[in-house]
Amino acid sequence: MVSNLGDIYKFNPSVSKSYYTTEQTDGIGAARICELYPMGKILETATDWEEGNSFLLKIDTIEKAPPVKNFTGKFELNEIGINQTEVSLTLNYDMKLGFIGQLLNKLNQKSKMESGIEDLLRGLKVHLEQGVIVGDLNSLKQILTAA
Repeated sequence: MVSNLGDIYKFNPSVSKSYYTTEQTDGIGAARICELYPMGKILETATDWEEGNSFLLKIDTIEKAPPVKNFTGKFELNEIGINQTEVSLTLNYDMKLGFIGQLLNKLNQKSKMESGIEDLLRGLKVHLEQGVIVGDLNSLKQILTAA
């Protein structure tokens, strides 16, 4: 599920739409566009791929996304039991804009990135357990509240 790059919109409440930009749909070189809520667009390209275990995405800003560079996201899967898998996501990035970017990161960007990871993982859990497309963050909150 996680390695189906085109389907991230189904469980990530930050992504309104996602689609492949390459014919290749998995492995090194597979790439997707993610259109973000409420606006923005990024290109994610697999630069490392261990089928069933992990993959690393290089993330490039296309429009109206955070002022970051050297941006990567690594998904790791660890089977912990029958029908149980632990999923982790690690983001690494440098801020653009020098000192101002570093200040912006301390003031709000880092916490936004961390909460985005938590929301993605919550959305993935809901999607896998309930079979629903999560939608935006408000929809995810409603689903979690109803549970």
